[in-house]
Amino acid sequence: MLLGRKKVELVVFLLLSVGVAGNLFLFQRGGRSAAIERSAEGASTSQRGRLSSVGTQKPGGRLANEVVRTKLAPVAKGLKNSIAAADPDTAKEGDETFRVTRAIQRELKSRGYETGAADGVPGVMTRAAIMAFESDHGLPLTGQPSDKLLKYILLGVDTGAANTADAGRVQTTQAEDVIRSVQVSLAKLGYRPGRINGALGPSTKMAIRAFESDQALPETGRVSGPLISRLGRLAGGGRVASGL
Repeated sequence: MLLGRKKVELVVFLLLSVGVAGNLFLFQRGGRSAAIERSAEGASTSQRGRLSSVGTQKPGGRLANEVVRTKLAPVAKGLKNSIAAADPDTAKEGDETFRVTRAIQRELKSRGYETGAADGVPGVMTRAAIMAFESDHGLPLTGQPSDKLLKYILLGVDTGAANTADAGRVQTTQAEDVIRSVQVSLAKLGYRPGRINGALGPSTKMAIRAFESDQALPETGRVSGPLISRLGRLAGGGRVASGL
């Protein structure tokens, strides 16, 4: 009887041992699987992060745009400086064009030519004053400030340009724009400058003289600062009418 009970207890112990061992095996296997899954998930997340980072570098991404702007900045700056050098209207203080224009304004003003403010900006008044000086000295009409013009003003050189074929001829679009504005203003006030074409022809000169006479200005028949100033006050509400 005692021997039979011990056999039963031995069998029960063996069964329990096998069950515990099996559970431990399954638990460890499940733990390793979970760890592997967590590791794989972590790797996937890291990969997605790297892909997301790379995605910002694709064309059109913020990083790509920053790189493009950085590389193009010197080119844009050079282009801007080239435009400023080519167009006096964009001159800034410190530019060579600015210094030359302001020097011309001062020199012309000291010689009785009305340029407006000596601000280094070649506005319509300054261009008209330059054209008046060029007309008085038998030079081609340019209305443009330049080193050559400044030297001519300072040195007072008379090269006999009044006898050349180009004397008094309009040679730049800037001069044409000023004349066209004068023509528009004169026509607005009832004078007859002829065609609005930017050319300083006989009809335009006669209309200028008639206006100057009516305004008690010296009769010159040419474009000048006082002419622009008076036309601006009477026909343009403070500014000469646009001829563009």
